[in-house]
Amino acid sequence: MEQNVPLYDLDPVSCTAQHSDALAALRLLRSYNHFLMPPDVHGVVPLLASLPQSSCLPPYCQHLPVGTAPLLSPASVSGCESEMRRRGEKRPIPAELKDEKYFERRRRNNQAAKKSRDARRIREDQIAWRACFLEQENASLRAHVAALRQETLTLRTLLAGSAADTAHQSHDTRTTRHIAPSSTTAD
Repeated sequence: MEQNVPLYDLDPVSCTAQHSDALAALRLLRSYNHFLMPPDVHGVVPLLASLPQSSCLPPYCQHLPVGTAPLLSPASVSGCESEMRRRGEKRPIPAELKDEKYFERRRRNNQAAKKSRDARRIREDQIAWRACFLEQENASLRAHVAALRQETLTLRTLLAGSAADTAHQSHDTRTTRHIAPSSTTAD
């Protein structure tokens, strides 16, 4: 298993500002992942041995044993290393333990694994189908919104034009009334 393969490749440039907190948390978790799973288990022992004396430790760390690490002593680390296996690593089963119960367990396990894989494939197909459907619906709704916006702009233009014509006509009738009485007066 490779150590530096990120689970998610997130490009911070493509993310919006609202995701900056999530990206900061992801970066923080990645940095802590390095400390939680050191590449060399033997490197932990010198770090524990180099802890300061108890008088230098903060009050909340006073109860911790200093200078001794019974769980991570070099002898126990080398012993644990041989016992620790990765999850997918197979351990050999002696031939005398391979009886009918063993083969029945293996058969049931294989069936359960196949059933789980099939169920996962079905779920992934359903998710892909739903995503495709939602993309099509989204495109349709965007087109509908664009058409409604265009219609709104057209109606606003017509309304503004008719309001301007009405205002212009009312202004013309007012000026005509004011001019007419003054021209008919006799001196």
